[in-house]
Amino acid sequence: MVADLHEPELMSTEDLERHFDTKAETGLTTKQAEANLARDGPNELEKPPKPTLLMLFILQLTGFVIVLLLVAAAASITVNGTGPNKEDVLSYTTGMAIFVIVVINAGIAAWTEHKAGDALEALSKMTQATIFVLRDGKEVKMEVPLVVRGDIVILGTGDVVPADMRLVEADDVKVSEMA
Repeated sequence: MVADLHEPELMSTEDLERHFDTKAETGLTTKQAEANLARDGPNELEKPPKPTLLMLFILQLTGFVIVLLLVAAAASITVNGTGPNKEDVLSYTTGMAIFVIVVINAGIAAWTEHKAGDALEALSKMTQATIFVLRDGKEVKMEVPLVVRGDIVILGTGDVVPADMRLVEADDVKVSEMA
């Protein structure tokens, strides 16, 4: 009985090899792997779109304390605009100062967060994980995003499992599910 591919845990190793056109002893050929990569795309999670600088600025203005300061600035301007000194431009300085400082602060915070996101992205690219796979019968070290369906992955001590996979052969396996 051949199990449904929607339940690969029920399929035998031979059925999986047949379905993915691979062999546990030799792995995929380079040509097969390139075709699978072109068809399925890289082995990585979809990243949410990076927020724009304008979006970060607007998010900075939605903090509770910032909203209170903006309300205080508006209240100060309103009170001074309806008071006896409404013709005096200097009576509006407190409200305007609060407003300007809040906007400058939000701009600086948004710029800093934007640059921190760029630095974090560059750091994650520098620390790209690698793994050994069988390609054309040889162990080849490659970056995890290039691992495709049907690859035979060789796991060693301390390696991170790069995708959902079936263990074909294992000796003394220990798993840490901290991640």
